[in-house]
Amino acid sequence: MGGQGKSEICLQLAHRVRQDFWGVFWVDVSTASSAKNDFLNIASKLGISAQSSEEARQGLANVKQPWLLVLDNADDPKMDYQDYFPPGPSGVVILTSRNAECHRYASTRPVELEGLPESDALELLLRAANVPLEQQDDAQGVTGLLRSHPLALIQAGAYISRGHCTLAEYPQVYKRQRKRLLKFRPTQAQSRYRDVYATFEASADVLQAMQTEVATDALQLLPVLGTCAASRLPLPLFEAAWKRAQIIDSSNTTDDDDSLNLSLWHVAHLPPFLQADADAWDSFRLVEAVSLLKAFSFVSTDTHDEFLSVSMHPLTNAWARDRLDKMAQHDACLATGCLMAISGGDETLWRKQGRQLQPHLESLMSWDLDGIFALEPTRKITCIITKCGWLLYQMRDDAKLSVLMSNLMTYLILDPLIVDAKWLPVYDLTARNLVDFGRSPEAVPLLEQVVQIREQTLPKNHSDRLVSQHELARAYLVNRQVKEAVSLLEQVVQIREQILAEDHPERLVSQHELARAYKANGQVKEAVSLLEQVVQITEQTLAEDYPDRLISQHELASAYLANSQVKEAVSLLEHVVQIQEQTLAEDHPNRLASQHELARAYHANRQLKEAVSLLEHVVEIKGKILAEDHPSRLVSQHELARAYDAYGQVQEAVALLEQVVKIKEQTLAEDHPERLVSRHNLATYLWDFGRRDAALQMMKHVVEVRRKVLDKHHPHRMLSEDRLKIFEDEMIDIESE
Repeated sequence: MGGQGKSEICLQLAHRVRQDFWGVFWVDVSTASSAKNDFLNIASKLGISAQSSEEARQGLANVKQPWLLVLDNADDPKMDYQDYFPPGPSGVVILTSRNAECHRYASTRPVELEGLPESDALELLLRAANVPLEQQDDAQGVTGLLRSHPLALIQAGAYISRGHCTLAEYPQVYKRQRKRLLKFRPTQAQSRYRDVYATFEASADVLQAMQTEVATDALQLLPVLGTCAASRLPLPLFEAAWKRAQIIDSSNTTDDDDSLNLSLWHVAHLPPFLQADADAWDSFRLVEAVSLLKAFSFVSTDTHDEFLSVSMHPLTNAWARDRLDKMAQHDACLATGCLMAISGGDETLWRKQGRQLQPHLESLMSWDLDGIFALEPTRKITCIITKCGWLLYQMRDDAKLSVLMSNLMTYLILDPLIVDAKWLPVYDLTARNLVDFGRSPEAVPLLEQVVQIREQTLPKNHSDRLVSQHELARAYLVNRQVKEAVSLLEQVVQIREQILAEDHPERLVSQHELARAYKANGQVKEAVSLLEQVVQITEQTLAEDYPDRLISQHELASAYLANSQVKEAVSLLEHVVQIQEQTLAEDHPNRLASQHELARAYHANRQLKEAVSLLEHVVEIKGKILAEDHPSRLVSQHELARAYDAYGQVQEAVALLEQVVKIKEQTLAEDHPERLVSRHNLATYLWDFGRRDAALQMMKHVVEVRRKVLDKHHPHRMLSEDRLKIFEDEMIDIESE
């Protein structure tokens, strides 16, 4: 990679070993003419009459004393640099190159530069910035951001020393003005290419001049990689896109297609080197393009997962993006968007490689919508964004999807409250995301409209109609409209049991959701029975780590817990958590939900130490990724407070639950069940902690509200009334003493 300091390192080495050699010689082999001039200059110094590079090299080879020759900038993959090596035993040759294929010239292990060691990077930055060496904490943020790239650190230091910003401010300035910063040049001690981006652009110029098919393919692949993230990109993505392109129905090509389906228009905008119209998949051009980019040190590759993946240094990735003008950016986004959207039909790829693909999808979807939509049919681009949105939805990347759908709705000028049937898939995905993002009250009216539209236009047993009803029932359940959820899901399950096989995924997922509704409705035995049936089938038909199988096992364990089958719940949840910790990211909602539920099972099983430890972990992660008032975050904090109290950490329980209650009082209605549960528990903990007056007043308020909204035989009302009676009796005893 350019800017790593290869030439500077060789210069320092030459100075250090100068006494060991009769002569030290330097040849710039970046071009044939510069190499010839430098070799003829060597011949002149040796007093040799030479008319060509070959005669000069032979003259150097004839020198009997030990000599050192540096061949600098051997970057052209078309050039055979072996021709520049003087024959004979007297010399040592050092060759610097960005081309990984030049390793073949080495008679010993080649040295790869991967950035400076941390201590050297910090010292270089601080000296370049002309600030005291004690400011290492701020400097670490900059060296990490620039991955200890020497030239980038020098440029950053120069920018800071000019007074444009401080060390602490640089990361934020970099986010806003990355291109300006990486093209900023110090006045003194400039490198050969003067700035980071110029070093990369010099290689791109060579690539452009090659004018071969593989060079053209590499130049088409480069902006696609720049549109993605810098991390590992699995190349099977391209094969998946080619295969799915072959089965896209050519009838889905009209701009008024309400389903927003992928079409031949999208296939036509795939990167040309994929050869979407070929009779069979051939990876040759793709692999050759990657190999050429690797030869120029634009990318690196690995085969860690038994397939080829490509990644970029973050600075190279930034350059590949920033070098594009607006039209080229648009074309790159369009090609990458079609690649992602079309490959999304390969469920196996996205399930197995989702963690590697997620940052690339996020990077693509972070581009400005105006630039993506420019000059293209609105519905075609909306199709791409919606398809990519579904991939984010399946990954449970709720926050990124929320931003994406909000921006899309704004761009399309859609009413956020009234569903437009022409854009039904957009509203459907938006509403589902609202449910997952903890905003079910907003989701329910949208999903009710979606269902109403589909009930008016589709027969009772149509898959799309049943899916919409299923999703509305799921929203009802999250929104605590349990009766409505049960009624609607029973209807969906009844129809699907009539038309679908026993092991059909849609039938199983509706039975699963109905069981959840039964549990929420207090029909625990029905929930257990139905879930045991679902789990038995999924264990026979799905792989051990398949998400649907794990989700059903999770839900069955939760039902076991509600049915006082604690041992069974612990055993099953430990199994689920073990697999999810191997297959899902630390902050994946499904993994956190299973860990939360396992902690509840540990609590019920009196494994309090394990419950506290696991819940502290869950609360910590949710605190980083969820808003303060997100229901899922509050639920885990509430559960941790319960575990603290049971474990004898009453002070911690009170402090945490006071925080939860404060937030719920700002966000939930006075009679909301979750707000009342938290206040009931807090009153209990306050009483145990000796704050009896506050506890008594809080419990009185809970009882007062529950008497207004709950039947006198409701267990929650009776529990609060009993607890209040205990408080009042003990207060009388205290006052009488």
